Amino acid sequence: MELTASKTKHPLRFWGIFVGSAIVAGLTTGFVLLKVLKPDSVQYVVEGGEYEMDAEAALKKYNASKGKGNFHTALTPEEIISVGYSKFAAEEANYSVGVGYTQAAMVKQSITTRTVKLDGRFFEESNSDGMINIHDRMFQEGEKTTKYWGASPDYASNAPITVDNATYKVEMGRNVSDPLSYVVSPATLIESSPVGDPANGAYKEDGGYRVEVNLDPVTSVYKYQCQMQSISSLKLKPEFEYVHLTVYLDEDLNLKKMESHEKYFATTSFGVGSNCEGRLATAYYHEAPSYGFPEPSSQLPDFPQSL
Repeated sequence: MELTASKTKHPLRFWGIFVGSAIVAGLTTGFVLLKVLKPDSVQYVVEGGEYEMDAEAALKKYNASKGKGNFHTALTPEEIISVGYSKFAAEEANYSVGVGYTQAAMVKQSITTRTVKLDGRFFEESNSDGMINIHDRMFQEGEKTTKYWGASPDYASNAPITVDNATYKVEMGRNVSDPLSYVVSPATLIESSPVGDPANGAYKEDGGYRVEVNLDPVTSVYKYQCQMQSISSLKLKPEFEYVHLTVYLDEDLNLKKMESHEKYFATTSFGVGSNCEGRLATAYYHEAPSYGFPEPSSQLPDFPQSL
């Protein structure tokens, strides 16, 4: 693998950080309350192709095991997660809803997210509310992605910025059409959680499966770190301490819900930072939402209090 030290500076953007499949927000306020100096470098992956999951091989094992009711023993935990997200990405229409929080020092921000795939178009919304307010919508259609980033829930009032998908992926680590920010593979799993999260494993329960994975805090987040650094005022890519995912799937390995738990240190362009902990629950639905494909000005349903 190729590792380097992050020393890239970006213009200051006085927002927290949002990430679609896992959450970081409210950092700026946290920095005010807790200023901690850290070394001027963070180890991170530049080219992470060797850490990617062999999704085709996982799907072959899945197809060979259909109808036996033993996916939890026939496939590894990371293979089950890969199959779930591969199937979700292949659907013609679906949507997801996420709720959670992130906490930096004494400041807690609520987090809400949603995605929609419909008619070959992709939509993502990310919001953080508290002492810092963030309301972002992104639209991917064809070879272009348009961003409406701002602090107002009147998303259409935020100035649109359109870039090609390749540029967006470099900036954010993934495209809007990619449903998972983390890299989950045999190369990115670690044996146990340093904070007592469940051990790695796959379990048959409640008419489906539950999968627990503890991820390497460097190799599993190299895409995610790009998104975090691009959206907020970070001098360096955030330095992760731990990442844990719990994924629930039905009996045919269709995604039902994912819960993430993570902790990291983030440094602003001023060179000060804070330890942040985040939790997010995301529910997945395998049909078009009742409101159809959103527009920048769409008034969408309220988010649930929990999932």
